[in-house]
Amino acid sequence: MFLTNNFTLPALTIAELYCCRWQVELFFKLTKKDFHIKVFFGTSENAVKSQIWIAISTYILVAILKKRMNIDASPYTLL
Repeated sequence: MFLTNNFTLPALTIAELYCCRWQVELFFKLTKKDFHIKVFFGTSENAVKSQIWIAISTYILVAILKKRMNIDASPYTLL
């Protein structure tokens, strides 16, 4: 059951919006857990996007290195 104060949208739309919101929550959980971003250094949209892209790029580079060198350690351990 979803509660809302928006009575103009159909119930299916409310449920779809909740699913989209949940995907954003999962992304930030991943960001905190796997990319180890605990605090954003800037508050602007550009600063947050830049920090996330840097973290993702670093994570991918470490994953490539891990695979090419056949290392069993986690990407975080390699960092």
